[in-house]
Amino acid sequence: MRFINKRLYLVLILLLPILAWGQEGDPSEKPAANLLTPYDAIYTHLYYLQAEHYDASMAARPFYKRGEAGQDLALKLKQIWDGKGLRVSLSRVPEDPMYKDSVGQKNVYIPYPQELPEVYLERNKISGKWHYSRETERAIPQLHKQVYPFGSDLLLGLLPQLGQQRFMGLASWQYLGMLILIALSFILHAFISRLFRWTIHFLANSRLGKGHFDEKQVIRMAKVLSYLLVLYIVYTFVPVLQLPIGLSFYLLLLLKLTNTVLVAVLAMRSLAFFRSYLEWLTSQTKTTTDEYLLPIFIRIVNALIIAAAFIHALSVCGVNVTALLAGLSLGGLAVALAAQEALRNLLGSMMIYADRPFQIGDFVSVGSVTGTVTDIGFRSTRIKTMDTSVISVPNGNLMNETINNLGEREMRRFNTTIGLAYHTPPALIETFIQGLRRLHEVHPHTDKENVYIHLNNMGASSLDVLFMVYFKTNDWAQELAWKEELIFAILRLAEALGVQIAFPSTSVYVETMPGQGTVVPSYEEELKAAQARLDEFISKMKTDQ
Repeated sequence: MRFINKRLYLVLILLLPILAWGQEGDPSEKPAANLLTPYDAIYTHLYYLQAEHYDASMAARPFYKRGEAGQDLALKLKQIWDGKGLRVSLSRVPEDPMYKDSVGQKNVYIPYPQELPEVYLERNKISGKWHYSRETERAIPQLHKQVYPFGSDLLLGLLPQLGQQRFMGLASWQYLGMLILIALSFILHAFISRLFRWTIHFLANSRLGKGHFDEKQVIRMAKVLSYLLVLYIVYTFVPVLQLPIGLSFYLLLLLKLTNTVLVAVLAMRSLAFFRSYLEWLTSQTKTTTDEYLLPIFIRIVNALIIAAAFIHALSVCGVNVTALLAGLSLGGLAVALAAQEALRNLLGSMMIYADRPFQIGDFVSVGSVTGTVTDIGFRSTRIKTMDTSVISVPNGNLMNETINNLGEREMRRFNTTIGLAYHTPPALIETFIQGLRRLHEVHPHTDKENVYIHLNNMGASSLDVLFMVYFKTNDWAQELAWKEELIFAILRLAEALGVQIAFPSTSVYVETMPGQGTVVPSYEEELKAAQARLDEFISKMKTDQ
């Protein structure tokens, strides 16, 4: 509460210069009241509504209607301008009797083309005098109700009766009205925030949303909704205070900008409020694509909300947004050339969302980077490698890279070669291979259809047995554990059978030694016997088959 009070004091101190400036530039010299120019008409209207020069009948002269009806229109138009914080800059009002509007080329002058296009002056072709148009006279009552809704215009006659003593440019009833408005704002905020909190909490715990909404988001949304409603009430009743034009203009501008900010905050908090529910919905789908598209979607919507709020704030401040956007479009080509890399990355992200080559959690290999996908953003995709470092790969580069999605594998292959010593008897090799096949069959996590266990090659230093099996998993850590189980089982089998696992080696034979005969065997005498043994071996194989 102390912090709030300090902020209020600071605001009041900052507003003091505006209070003093509020009446600066008001009409002071008595007008000619001949209404021959737009300047004469507006000057006469405003001059005779000042407290020191008040004359309602003279103020009504620029209007076609006479008597009390004209006086009522003159007073209401002044109240409309004051309530909207519109300060008439007399130095900009034309003093040319034959002034013509630059758009329609008619003898028409519109003081506020953007804010109040319905209010304008026109030159009477017969008298040559300038008057507020009859369309303006018909529009004033409705405009007055818009500025002072809910019967708040009745307070315009009641509040000034509370006191007319002036201090720093304001009457005592205006200070009292501001205090009442501030106190009422705090009371309403306390009540409305609790009401909204209860309502949102009730809806969030209904059958549709029960268990899917964050309680903190409920409180935050209720506060913003309360601020918006209180701001609307303050904005409605500020015109009743009839503050000086300068103060009224900046105060209403501040309220409009605050309203823009609060609406943007409410939109983003509403998105955050429903995010938990949307996350629950996406978790029910079979694919995880929706789960990582949701954060991207929320980022895009938040960016659009901020952009829309910024453009609206510029419009509130009087900036010609259309001209600004047109100027930006002229520089669009230069921006596009400067942002080629950003656009390339954006296209890359769109390619990822369209083709879905991988998703968050997949183990992928992209170029020289291998790891688990942790995030897919606008600019880059983050991959966590085996050493736990995170590498950001620009999405533009992914369009030209070969992506190996290892996470999409249904099974993981274990492929190795078991080298046996050359002196191992063939019968023992056959028994060993049968044992390997039995190991594969009894293992609970190997695929029984895809298996390749064969004596495959006669290597330089070993007889090579191909051992290729598949594990029913796509998890690398699980693969390592099961691979370890099989390797230990293979080593125990070799030990049990007495099979020697070969290692790379080289045998050197010396054909002759000094003083000794040759060690190279002679095969000439055994050629006929060898042919006979071959015929016998082949015949035996045919018999066995």
